This record gives sequence, structure tokens and C-alpha cells, in this order.
Amino acid sequence: MKKRASGKAERVIEIDLIMFIKAVVIVVMCALAVAGLVGLVRSFMRVSVFEISGDYPYEREDIINAAGIKYGSKLYGVDYETAAKNIKAKCPYIDKVEIESKFPNKIKITVESLTASWYVEIVGDYYALDANLKVLEETADNSKFIKGKIPRLVLPNVKKAVVGSVLEFGANDTEIRFANEFMEMLKMTTFTSRLTLVDIEHRFEIYIQVDETINVYVGSSESAASKLDAVETALGDSRLENCVSAEIDVSDPSMVYVRPVYDYGTSGNGEQDNEGEAA
Repeated sequence: MKKRASGKAERVIEIDLIMFIKAVVIVVMCALAVAGLVGLVRSFMRVSVFEISGDYPYEREDIINAAGIKYGSKLYGVDYETAAKNIKAKCPYIDKVEIESKFPNKIKITVESLTASWYVEIVGDYYALDANLKVLEETADNSKFIKGKIPRLVLPNVKKAVVGSVLEFGANDTEIRFANEFMEMLKMTTFTSRLTLVDIEHRFEIYIQVDETINVYVGSSESAASKLDAVETALGDSRLENCVSAEIDVSDPSMVYVRPVYDYGTSGNGEQDNEGEAA
């Protein structure tokens, strides 16, 4: 008795090559038509609205003008990288810029700004600096810096100050290196936000001022970290609470002197106190 052979029937799929090519051509043509239509629509989209967000010490029109993007420009033809560079070059306080197009007619500019950490005086003019000594502003009047409680910085050997660039110094690398190291140490103290003057023009005669009324003589740059620790301790002296001014000497951090000055009737014994005592 013979068994019938079993097996799956083979299925043959026939493809009409001509119809396939026609379908591909239609799809490609549709894609090109859509792309062309999108391009056409985009060409009619023109910038008519600017949105500026973030923190910035400028008028919004100043930022728009700095970007170089004109009203009526093609929305999707904006060179974001060039516009961002323009803003940072012409508005030095601005540190970071992001630009994007928003359908149908808006350019959104998001910025982050630097703040002035110091100001310096050079040949009668005043310059605001960030924490890395980048020049943010030049002015002939320092009243805004004083009102803003921005500390004055006196540096050695300053050669050139150009808005938008870092301060340039003369040839004395030792003095410059010391100045940078000392300012870095100041950033780590608890009283950095209270500083009103830092004079490090001469590394053997350093002075700082705290709260406008407390003058501190640091002396030489030797053992600077220990001396700044001593300043922190001295500023916690209870005798400074009611004084109108004071002098602190930390030139020898092992023997710190605090000399508070009081108005009559404000000290504990009702008398003016100008005597200094070791802290």
C-alpha cells in the first residue's frame, strides 16, 4: 500500500515590475512635492515677533539689534550661531545664548548673564569685571558700582582693559599669579560677599575692607590662607557689633589685633574706645 507524499505547496508571487516602478516614482514625486510645498510655505514665513527670556541688564531692543536679525527676515533662514556670537560680542554681560525659530513668525532668544564681581579704576575710568576678570563694562562714574555693593579691586601691573575681553597685565608674572591665587582664596571665605575693597597691588602690603567700615591689614602674601582664616575669626568678635568702624591686623595670624571705634554712648562703658586688643 503506497503512502501519498505530503508537502506544502510552493507559492509563487509574481511582481509586476512596471507597476512597482510606477508606484516608487509616484511616492518620490509626492515626497518632492511635499518638500517643495514646505519650502514654499517656509519662504513666506517672516520674522515679526521676538521673544527674549532670561536675565539680562540690557533693553530688549539692544539684544535684538545685537543679534543682527531683522524684522521681515526669513524665519528659517536665521544663522543661529552667528546671531549668538553677535549678542555676546555686543552685550558683554551676556554669557550664554540660545536661539530658535517658532512657527509661524517668532524668534525666541534665551540668555543667561554674568554679574559684576569687582570693579577697577584705570586712568580715571572704571571697569566692571566678572569673577574671571573679564571686562563687562566701562564707565566714567563708579556710583552704580558703589550702590550695587560691588567691591573695588586694586590689581598690580594692569596693562589694558577692553570690554568683552579679560584684563591684560604687564610683564610681572609673579605679581599676577599671586593676585589670582589670592582672589581664589577670597572666594572660599565666609565674608566674600561682605567685601568692599581688595587692594593687592603690592603683595607685601595687602589691605581688604569689609562692610565699608572694617579695614583689615593683611601684610605680605606669606601664609595668606592662615591670615584669611584669622580674618574670619576676628569678624566674629563681639566688640565689632556696635562699633562705627574698626581696624583688624592679621599680619601675624598668631597674634591678631582688633581695634573697634565707637561713638560716645554706644560702647559698653559709654566712652569712645579706640584701644586695640589681641583677639
